[in-house]
Amino acid sequence: MRFCYLLFFIVLVGCTQKQPSPSSDNSVIVDTLIQTNPLKTPVSKQELNWSNIMALMESLQDIPYEQRAITLKNIKEEAIKLNTQLWPKDWDTKPIRARFNVFVTHVSIAADQRLGGAALEKQSLAINKMKTSWDIFANQISEDTMLSDFNSTIGQPIRKIE
Repeated sequence: MRFCYLLFFIVLVGCTQKQPSPSSDNSVIVDTLIQTNPLKTPVSKQELNWSNIMALMESLQDIPYEQRAITLKNIKEEAIKLNTQLWPKDWDTKPIRARFNVFVTHVSIAADQRLGGAALEKQSLAINKMKTSWDIFANQISEDTMLSDFNSTIGQPIRKIE
């Protein structure tokens, strides 16, 4: 009788299928929540090189959730490093610096590991906010750069034609 019970449990254990871990399913869900559209590329001037920070941000949707913390920390360090560098005079204005500070704030929130419940979804939403604030910053710099050629003509006095 004991042999039958032992045999029954061995067959039962041998026939059960291994269930996939729930964390692998969640990382797939989060990967689909992160924006995949390309980031806007601002013009680089002097020592300000955006390529490192942009490459890190664009790679986020390809990195599993468990490893994103390192990349987000690197993005935060790059953003802080860029913020402390000397900026060109036409970019060192309050509106542009404030927009970059908003981006740095969103990077800090995304890099924060105290997300609580539903951490995967909260992190992906924070990453999307970070990318959106980057696009707004890049647009602002690009518009300033495009309009800088016209600023000299705007300041010229208007002559009357007689």
